[in-house]
Formats: sequence, structure tokens, C-alpha cells
Amino acid sequence: MKRRWGSEGRVNLIGTLCVEGESHEGLEYRMLEGSCDSEEVLLYLDALAGKAEQEDKPCVVVLDNAPFHTAGVIREREEEWEARGLVLYRLPAYCPHLNLIEGVWRRLKGFLMPRRFYDRVGELEQAVLHALRLLGAVEIQCSLGDT
Repeated sequence: MKRRWGSEGRVNLIGTLCVEGESHEGLEYRMLEGSCDSEEVLLYLDALAGKAEQEDKPCVVVLDNAPFHTAGVIREREEEWEARGLVLYRLPAYCPHLNLIEGVWRRLKGFLMPRRFYDRVGELEQAVLHALRLLGAVEIQCSLGDT
């Protein structure tokens, strides 16, 4: 998004599009201030694995080839997560069109957020949260104690 504060401050989203049957779709997310790294992805995936285990419902997460998705710390946990009901599926290189959540991000950034400059990170965060509410998104809570 356009911003006036230069490279200082950044907002990232990690998200999961839950598709159940043909008529039910839900969006879950975690907002990050700053860059996304493999540790943040690990915390998010661990929270999803806990949810899958608690609900006794398998969960398949589609990952692209971003470095934080292919990191060793993520690959090391795959068997453990699979035993808890979370399966990771990696897309072939250069195939973001196969990942359904990419359409959600396009809708969020291209249509649901006001097209303007944001003077502060806080303003951008509020605009993102408002757009997420319009999509009916649910925040996923992650903590260091989950790993």
C-alpha cells in the first residue's frame, strides 16, 4: 500500500482461507508489524495444528515458495504437524494463481481498502483491520508457548 513513512514500519498478514464444501469459506489471519520470517510462520502453523488437533479435523495448508515457507525450521516440524492433523502442500514454483488466498489478498488491497496514502503505520493497520472485518475474517492467536 502507498505510505508516507518510507521504509520504516511495515504491516504483513499471514492468512488461511478455510474451504469446507462448496458453500462455506472462512478467512483466518494474523497481523504482523514488521517483516514476516520463518519463526512467525512456524508460530502460525503451530497454532493451526493445535486447532486441527483440538477440533479433530484435518487441515491442509497451501504454501508457495517464499523463503520463510521453505526454511529448515518449517520442514523439520512437518511430521509432527501431520500427526496433529495439519498437512502442508507446496505449490510448484511460479504458480500463485493456484493458491486461492491470493484472490482474497487482491480483493482486500484492491477493493476493500481506501486507495490513498497512509501517514502512519497505525492508520494502515486500522484500514487493514476494517477490510478484514468486511471479509468476516477471524484472528488466529499465536504465542511463543504454542511451540
